[in-house]
Amino acid sequence: MFSPWQLPLPLEEYAMSRVVVYFYNGRWTPIKYCFLEKAIELYYKSLFSSHEVILFPPDLDPNSFSDTA
Repeated sequence: MFSPWQLPLPLEEYAMSRVVVYFYNGRWTPIKYCFLEKAIELYYKSLFSSHEVILFPPDLDPNSFSDTA
């Protein structure tokens, strides 16, 4: 998926915030809990391997989203 949105890198004070790295294959699958700094590295590595991962806060479950809004 290509997005025209460009997000700035987070401030250093948030680099040690915990996030969950998810992979989508019909449903969201959590693959790793890590610090935001490491998750950003994983995100960019995944782009080079033609896979896409998405980062979410640990208290947000993307499987609870509804497509029928």
